[in-house]
Amino acid sequence: MVKSSPSHLFSLLLIAGLAVGSSSAADKDKPAHEPHLIPAATVTPRSHDRSQKETALAKLEINPGTAPNGGASPAPSTAEPASLFDAIGTPSHPVRITVEVRGTVQQVDTTEPVSFRAGAQEIISSAGTYGDISRYLQTAPGVVSSSDMSNEFFVRGGHPVENLFLVDGIEMPNINSLAMLGTTGGFGPMIDTATVQRVSLATGGYDARYPERLSSVTEITTLETGEEHREGDVGIQGFGGLEERAFGGGNLLLSAHHGIINALGKSFGAHLPAYTNALARFRRSDAVGNRLTLLDVAGMDSLDVVPCAKDALETSTIDSHYRGWRNTAGLDWQQVYSPRSFGVVSVSDSEQVEHINQDDQLIDPLHQQYYGPDDDGCSHGVPGLVVTPVYLDHSNDAFTTAAYRYERSTTRVALDAGTSVQLDRPHFAISQPAGMFSPYSADPGRSDTTSFSSAFATAETASFGQITVQPWRVLGLSGGARLQTFAFGSHTTVTPRASARWSINRSWALEASYGSYAQLPPYVYMLAFAENRIMRPMRATHEIAGLDWSRGAKAQLHIEAFDKQYDDIPASTEYPSVTFHNMASSLTDQVVWLRMNSAGRGRSSGVEISDTSHFGSRLDLRASVAYSRAKFAGIDGVMRSSNFDFPWIVNFASHQRLGRGYELSTRYTYTTGRPYTPYDVPNSRAQDRPIYDVARLNAARGPFYSRLDAQIDKDIRVHGRHLELYGGVENLLNRTNLLCYMWEPRNFYQPVTEADQTPIFPNFGIRYLIH
Repeated sequence: MVKSSPSHLFSLLLIAGLAVGSSSAADKDKPAHEPHLIPAATVTPRSHDRSQKETALAKLEINPGTAPNGGASPAPSTAEPASLFDAIGTPSHPVRITVEVRGTVQQVDTTEPVSFRAGAQEIISSAGTYGDISRYLQTAPGVVSSSDMSNEFFVRGGHPVENLFLVDGIEMPNINSLAMLGTTGGFGPMIDTATVQRVSLATGGYDARYPERLSSVTEITTLETGEEHREGDVGIQGFGGLEERAFGGGNLLLSAHHGIINALGKSFGAHLPAYTNALARFRRSDAVGNRLTLLDVAGMDSLDVVPCAKDALETSTIDSHYRGWRNTAGLDWQQVYSPRSFGVVSVSDSEQVEHINQDDQLIDPLHQQYYGPDDDGCSHGVPGLVVTPVYLDHSNDAFTTAAYRYERSTTRVALDAGTSVQLDRPHFAISQPAGMFSPYSADPGRSDTTSFSSAFATAETASFGQITVQPWRVLGLSGGARLQTFAFGSHTTVTPRASARWSINRSWALEASYGSYAQLPPYVYMLAFAENRIMRPMRATHEIAGLDWSRGAKAQLHIEAFDKQYDDIPASTEYPSVTFHNMASSLTDQVVWLRMNSAGRGRSSGVEISDTSHFGSRLDLRASVAYSRAKFAGIDGVMRSSNFDFPWIVNFASHQRLGRGYELSTRYTYTTGRPYTPYDVPNSRAQDRPIYDVARLNAARGPFYSRLDAQIDKDIRVHGRHLELYGGVENLLNRTNLLCYMWEPRNFYQPVTEADQTPIFPNFGIRYLIH
């Protein structure tokens, strides 16, 4: 499939924000093997630690840097990431934090590979991210952005659909606005980062308790302070706010945001996205750790893209009209059975509705009508222009899930098991009434025509078991497996996991993990043609080895090598070189569905080095260098670079507190140029339409990507409240970065043009906090 993405959205982006910085120091040491049930404590966020693996019982206080029986653990920094409201606490204005963690006390050190973790304060105040969670995660080792115009990201050479998102333990198919089916990215975030406590990204080797994805797991935890807060903000991305307050014996969190860039776009005739997002969460817990969480996240969005038929430099002849909404609602109930065991019941429902209408301005490219120069604009249309409906999509990719999980932990053994059932409801109504001119074929007629509809429900089940043991204080071992059944296609998968961590001394540790994962291709691919229904679950096997070095909370260095083997990947049966991971696409392509089977395979492997350093309370640095290769083969068996093959990825981010309420954040990103498929120029010219040279699929590579961002924040205290001003510059050096090459159907002299990513662009706004 080639998805038609919103075009010409350059630089008018999403969410902004800021917060004053905080630094973390360790609490007093307490033995981790002897948990203390304690009342809620009043502390400042500068002195509160939280264990990296959050499994845990009730309100308790432990030092996760200490292994059972007093042994030293060289785990990475355990400082609890600060939320936006934690960050404004000071010794004279302490933040009251109820230390409440999920599950039973974790007696055994985690053996999973290290996760990338951050708090909302760090995300909001970081340069170049607009306070967007997904954009901030692009600074993690081995993670790269699809483009400046989208927050979609790729993890270690994987497709975006391979990324899993959990919000307060509830699965969300996508956390972004203007999100198309078959991806996990979008134009901007659907969750206000100010509502977030922390975010954790696992890029491989994650254990069996998660719903399976082939590339990554992102866990988002909403605010945990239990205090009353209010926040309002307005900036280039829009306006909105949140309120957190006591309600019904618990805590109610409400948030809403509305984008304004569509209104700005109308002032100069551009068609820009409109979106509105909302979040509601109710949480109630008791003194022993029983907890009820109700969550609802919703978003509505729209976009119209109408190329000007008089403009010879237009790169599309497709009028696209998009309307969509998505909603995830869920319940999560934690029941503590004993000081060492707990259970969690969760029920959720997700709806993803999209309506897409596409019309082609050119009925026949070989007999194109010329409408003259763009002397009076196209805001009122072009007289005499007749369009042909070529694509209609009215779909809801919905599912309902019910799950139960049980965990029990002792000083040396932790048992984790669970089961779930999911009812998928892929309700699609998609038609291509006139067919389309395939960009993969030189056939002068409209081809790859398909119309399909579905209105059925099908079930998936999953059960898992996992055991973690610590036979010696320096060694942790874990093993488990996940059993899945898919009623659609009658598939069953068993995917084992194993990991180990050896603490050499207080500073050094070795880790290794193995994991096998399986997930169905998106239903919209499987239902496009009858033969696609027999496609098997996609599979990936992760093999990971890592080395950790830590100097307390001051510095952490992590080196990790990985190898991912892919099997049963969707591959085109018509075009032998085309697979799910290397489909050629341009921003202005019409939607295309392909006949596919599961003959594709691939491999992604590489090594990553990352460092996090804190210099006193004023300067924080994150840096990473990653080298990898991601190649896939279709039915012809030839390994080619995937769309997500970026051999070198370099990230550097700094956050400096300058005093007097000022903070400076910088970010630099470098990646190898993106692979692309050249046009078959002779046939493209002959038919005046884009036709890819599929024999050279992803054989070319563009110039390298380089971008420097900077942002400065100012915190002003007004009668104990906080007024935060921020201003930044994206692509500070105004470097030209290639997005893709595009075809200009009305340019008869030089029809291939370069589309670039965001030029230098400002980011500014204001945030008001009542704490």
